[in-house]
Amino acid sequence: MTVMLSHEGQRIADELSALLEAVDEALAQGAPQAALRQRATEVGEQMRAALRAEVEPRAAALRDALREALEALERATPADAGETTWGRFGEQVRPAQEALTAALARMTAAARPPRPMNRARMIMHVGMGTSATALTVLLPSRAWLVGLPLAVGVLAWTAEFLRVRSARVNELMMKLFGPVAHDHERTRVNSSTWFVTGLLLIALAFPRTACTAAVMALAVGDTAASLVGRRWGRTRLRNGRSLEGTAAFALVAGAASTLTLRLSYPMAWSQALLMGAVAGVAGALTELSSERLDDNFSIPVTVAAVLTAVLMVQGLA
Repeated sequence: MTVMLSHEGQRIADELSALLEAVDEALAQGAPQAALRQRATEVGEQMRAALRAEVEPRAAALRDALREALEALERATPADAGETTWGRFGEQVRPAQEALTAALARMTAAARPPRPMNRARMIMHVGMGTSATALTVLLPSRAWLVGLPLAVGVLAWTAEFLRVRSARVNELMMKLFGPVAHDHERTRVNSSTWFVTGLLLIALAFPRTACTAAVMALAVGDTAASLVGRRWGRTRLRNGRSLEGTAAFALVAGAASTLTLRLSYPMAWSQALLMGAVAGVAGALTELSSERLDDNFSIPVTVAAVLTAVLMVQGLA
């Protein structure tokens, strides 16, 4: 019954949206509005029929939204077809229609099974990130810190160029890296290439401590967000991310960055905690907002830049 109510609720939400558009169009064009009341009556009857169905308790929020939409429709629908009486129809009904759509989205998200996890990719992601963090701490000089990602980056971008030029090379690389590759990487720059490019940029521009925390935040935070978001993510935010996954990123990345900084540098716990917390929050917000840029590039660059600003404010950069 819950699935039936969900499908019927979506159909009603679409019908209500179409009715709102029809009212707006009629008012804008000065067209006759005699048919609008009949259409509103039909949508109201569909709502009443849906509300008469028995549903499970988990559909209570959707049922409440549907009832509120019906009440708003009944209040806003005029007794006659006069133009002036339809003038505030959209203003009165649209909030209820939007609330109904939101309730449908929440119910669909709650019923959605967890997305499959690419464990091989996650292991590779953590391995590459933690290895890069260790190298950031242990490499003896800035020249090494810049030279190593530069060399790897040249190789990576050369491979990307060859992939674009040759479909055969692209197919070969996708076969080699298929177990850890996303489908979209068949036609777009590989995430590992963006990661190495980000490492090169932060090595050139930011202090070593900021680079260390930034890379560690990416290494563990992104994976924590994926694990938690796919398994328990229910509150959708943007770009497919969830509130639960974003919170997991901030907490795990913050803790890992704090511990890494404290163990790797002569730094007080208070300073390490501050930088770790900033790294976790900045990384989580960057992942949440990354849409056009690959987050394997945007996260370390943004986090390193924010941490450098914090160090500058404290006179430590």
